[in-house]
Amino acid sequence: MESDEKEPGLEKNYVQESQSYRNNLDKSNDINSTADEYKNQNDVETISEEDEDEVELIDESLGTTILNEIQQGSYVCLVCTGEIDQDSTIWTCAHCYRVYDLDCIKDWAINGSSTNKVNKSFRCPSCNTKIKKRPKKFTCWCGKISNPDKNPLMPFSCGNSCNYKYQNCIHKCSSICHPGKHPVCGALGPVMKCKCGEESRQLPCIITPYDKGWRCENECKNIKLCDLNHRCKKGCHDGFCGKCKEKLILPCYCGKNELKLQCCNKELKDCGGFIGGGSCKSINKIYYDCNEHYELKPCQPIKKIEKCKYSPDVITTCYCGKTKVDTQNRSKCTDPVPECDLKCNKLLPCGHHCQFKCHEGECECTTILDLKCSCGNESYSAKCKSIQQGFKAPKCNHKCSVLLSCRRHYHREPCCEYEQIGLERERIKKKQIRNNLRTSHNDLMSIEAIHICTKTCNRLKSCGLHECQAMCHNGPCEICLESTNDDLVCNCGKTIIHAPVRCGTKLICNEQCIRPKQCGHPTEHHKCHEFGSCPNCTALIKKTCNCGNKHDIPALCSQERVSCGKICQVAKDCGHPCLRTCSGECTKGNHNTSINCQSFCKKVRTTCPHLCKLKCHYNKKQCDEVICNENVQLSCECGNLQRKVKCGSSLIKPTTIGIVLPCDDSCAIAKRDAKLRAAFNVDDEKSEIYSLNVLETFQKQKNWCLKIERIVKQFVIDCNNGITKKTFHFHPMNSLQRQFIHELTDAYHIYTESQDQEPKRSVFMVITRLTKIPEKSIEQVINENLQKEIAQSKVEELSKEEIDNSSFNAILIKDLFFGIGKKDLERGLDMQGTFQWIKDSTFVYYTDNYKSMTKEFEDELYLLSKRFKKIIREKSLAFDCKLCLIDDSATYVLKTEHHTRTTPEVKDEIKTDNNAFSILSI
Repeated sequence: MESDEKEPGLEKNYVQESQSYRNNLDKSNDINSTADEYKNQNDVETISEEDEDEVELIDESLGTTILNEIQQGSYVCLVCTGEIDQDSTIWTCAHCYRVYDLDCIKDWAINGSSTNKVNKSFRCPSCNTKIKKRPKKFTCWCGKISNPDKNPLMPFSCGNSCNYKYQNCIHKCSSICHPGKHPVCGALGPVMKCKCGEESRQLPCIITPYDKGWRCENECKNIKLCDLNHRCKKGCHDGFCGKCKEKLILPCYCGKNELKLQCCNKELKDCGGFIGGGSCKSINKIYYDCNEHYELKPCQPIKKIEKCKYSPDVITTCYCGKTKVDTQNRSKCTDPVPECDLKCNKLLPCGHHCQFKCHEGECECTTILDLKCSCGNESYSAKCKSIQQGFKAPKCNHKCSVLLSCRRHYHREPCCEYEQIGLERERIKKKQIRNNLRTSHNDLMSIEAIHICTKTCNRLKSCGLHECQAMCHNGPCEICLESTNDDLVCNCGKTIIHAPVRCGTKLICNEQCIRPKQCGHPTEHHKCHEFGSCPNCTALIKKTCNCGNKHDIPALCSQERVSCGKICQVAKDCGHPCLRTCSGECTKGNHNTSINCQSFCKKVRTTCPHLCKLKCHYNKKQCDEVICNENVQLSCECGNLQRKVKCGSSLIKPTTIGIVLPCDDSCAIAKRDAKLRAAFNVDDEKSEIYSLNVLETFQKQKNWCLKIERIVKQFVIDCNNGITKKTFHFHPMNSLQRQFIHELTDAYHIYTESQDQEPKRSVFMVITRLTKIPEKSIEQVINENLQKEIAQSKVEELSKEEIDNSSFNAILIKDLFFGIGKKDLERGLDMQGTFQWIKDSTFVYYTDNYKSMTKEFEDELYLLSKRFKKIIREKSLAFDCKLCLIDDSATYVLKTEHHTRTTPEVKDEIKTDNNAFSILSI
């Protein structure tokens, strides 16, 4: 057993036992009777030893109990709660004598809840005594031998004498190496003389009065203790007899009272007729020689009568001492002392001068001083006299800004007198930290007492269950010492920590978790855990997405939100789609609100057919409150002039759509050119009712085009009859469909415009003043063109051989000079027959029998062509002419002289497409 420290508690127990004997000795003052009592006690012990069984029950000490329990293997270690037997290695506390298993107490000293990591000290689990040295080795009970041999009779005993040195005597413990308390010393004490040194005695050590000594019955030999010859009454004592304590009754100095006092406290004085022993402390009036004035003095011997201090011989100046008093005006002490008109100016005890006029009595300081409050942040004005009388400045409202010792709370008390000291301490501390000069982190001893936080910490300890009940402190809280008497069992039940279990103990189980899942799927392999849920289920199942559009999206079983990745198109209150990606924020029945809608309004304005381009203003101002800035195209009545202007419609201004521009000179020129082209039979694309794209699209998508044509035609009819509005909006279409509508409505002189962005771009049309229904429908125009194509195809079906064998039946006049027309040719050539325009500056001349030509008639035409060539050159009508072959319709030139065939200009062949829905493709 190791015993590294000597506990004073052991000696205290011995001192208390021995002190009881000494007290009995002092009370009896009889050494012999004390010895007899001690002898009687020994006799009682001798008698009690007759019954051995009673001795074991009565005198069973702590050491005997420890040995018996160890021999029986029932002694419990408080650290591990295991049993200690003779085969264990132990360590015992030198203060409470509790026995622990050596390995357990070593671990407790290092990792225990009471371990101080700084000075490496710990506390005994039983008595909570602080122990500075950690256990290291296994020794016997007395600590002399390490690793003692096994001793069945007295476990862990070396068998040698204990030899423990008693603290209050010179003897040592004579018992064999033992646990528990040491027995009371049973040896004889030394021979001791009494206090006066006249007699000697020897007593047992246990009752020997080492500290107080002992007294004999003889009286003190000092017969003259004081000047009154009193004798010492202390009896046997050591040292000097001391002062005389004899009680006396003596008169006081003034003779009014009698005093009861000890002889040593008397102060004899001659009081004129008697001897006074002391002052009674009463206040008496002592009159001066004038018998008018007196002075109050405490009890004292009567002295000679003094001269009056107000006598004219004593007072020769005024009160301030600056002006002399005229003796003629003041002849006796009762006459008043005159006051001068000068300032008193006497030096006061405070250091100031009296500011009053010369006056009687004591001076009073009236100087006003600035008095700082306790914290020094505010100043107050106060009289010097008040300050001298102990007046303190009132407290200001400034709250102390010093951090308390816990470093969590501020003092916040108003007007703290230690605030500046605390702030200076904090500055020094920060400076030391910056300069790496700080040597200790324990600042509690240097902090002012008022700045020590006395609140309860109340923070959760590391266990997360209990609150720290210690005084509010800096740094982490101590380890939680709470424990439970219930076993700590893991969830699977395979790992158990038996009670007692300290709070915060973590149970580590390496077995597999067996908790069933709520979804019913098999459990993934993972370790057993006490808190928290099992890992998310990874089984693949089909779920419905957030927006509710798809119901078969593969997802993990534990996945709560499933997104289909599409943009939500559910309409809000304002009419715009939600436009949020399918997510947790956009679920079925929970879509975006109209308050924060960021879409453009896109509603059709009431004053014009355009869409509103403002941000969504649901339940706010109308769309038409803002002027429309869309560009619209205006044209004149003939269609020659075109101009783009702003729509400009609002609540107070109509739209510019439908306004017809006035024609100008360019329109007249365009009309004249059109007449010239008509005169010369020149093709004009503008003269066609429908564009080529409209005709081609109609052939590809006849049903759809007929539907659009009926809609447009019915719209014009209804507007003329006043049934509908003058505007119509088509549904969103692709670019080819929109182009068809634009070109179709041009034939009706309807204003059209595309609006919105792809893929929702659409067309709207507006009735104008020039709107009318065309004379022919699209189908009629196509049928006419088809007839022309059939005729042309017949011509093309003729073989080259037939054309070569046919005779010429007309004269080709080509390269007409500028300005020459059909009438000029008829007038210049003056021949009966027909002049037909073929193309550009080319005409043909033929007679009525051109369809049935003969060789003779061909020769006549040849001669006629020679004549025509001469005439046209002479009259500057054309450059050349030659024979040619024309078809039956007199439209195409099949061949010319020199076997050169002139092919007239043929319009582009109408393309066909077998795909009936090609126009609908984007």
